Amino acid sequence: MSTTNIEKFNEIVGIIFGKLYESFPLKIDLLSIEVIGEPLQYSDGTYSDELCTTVEDHRFFLDTVDWLITNGYLAGTMSSEGCHRAVLTAEGLEVLKVIPDSLETPLGDRIKETLKTESKEALRSLISQTLGIGLQFVSRSIGLG
Repeated sequence: MSTTNIEKFNEIVGIIFGKLYESFPLKIDLLSIEVIGEPLQYSDGTYSDELCTTVEDHRFFLDTVDWLITNGYLAGTMSSEGCHRAVLTAEGLEVLKVIPDSLETPLGDRIKETLKTESKEALRSLISQTLGIGLQFVSRSIGLG
């Protein structure tokens, strides 16, 4: 079964949120090759220390980061390689600090744990919940909720 764009988006956002939450308030570079790259495999079955990714995956990563910036979750400077000096915005940090009724720890801590120990499906679900909470914040701030 192939991964949908939403599933892929949620995985990438999970990795990005995990990195930014862990490094906050320090600004970091979010480079495509470091977030979505895979080890380059040679024909003899050995792996290179270099990472590679497809052009489509690279574009998807850049568009995902751009969406996060446009929607107020993070700030940084985009380049052809990724986002430089990236940091969570106040809204992004607030969303990751929320403790939903179903969890005992903030979403940001839960994302960090999930990246280390659980499946991609668990990460996708957690990110979907996180972005939903972010949407609720935005709706309230513009008087829709």
